[in-house]
Amino acid sequence: MPHVRTALTIVALNLVVVGLVAPATAHAAVDQQCVLSEVVTYDPPLTDTPQTVTFRVSGQLFNCTGSSASTGSYAESGTVTGATCTGTLSPGSGTRVFTWTNSAIAPSTFSYNRTATRVGGNIQVVAVGSITAGTFTPDPAKSVGLGAHPDPTACATAGVSRLTAAGSLTIGL
Repeated sequence: MPHVRTALTIVALNLVVVGLVAPATAHAAVDQQCVLSEVVTYDPPLTDTPQTVTFRVSGQLFNCTGSSASTGSYAESGTVTGATCTGTLSPGSGTRVFTWTNSAIAPSTFSYNRTATRVGGNIQVVAVGSITAGTFTPDPAKSVGLGAHPDPTACATAGVSRLTAAGSLTIGL
């Protein structure tokens, strides 16, 4: 849990810094900013041996700046061939649909390209793209998540079936 607390602290500090130093004109272009929390599950669990793995992402959006879309959720799933614990740093692309809790607000489809880098003992995943359908179309969007790197001992034995991340979503950069 220390890695998760560290990740949450880094995210909170980044959000505070962004709010304090960003020029006023930058805020005019941002239509939505949210804190995110997500869980990624792997079946079978990630190990050091390359294998085909199905992943499922379940995310929550909260403390959003848009009053009519103040919370939401998203899900994503797929299959990766040759997946390993160290392969979590590989780039990729995907699509997520942000479903806003207020049902009067149309869901937002986010199509993105993703990079992953090691930051200390954590993995930072940055997804950059645009809203291609629904509310906030055609705004650019960026998602940043930070989570602990898979446990090397577990990777060498039974594997890692779950990773968590915390971060932010910005729509309208």
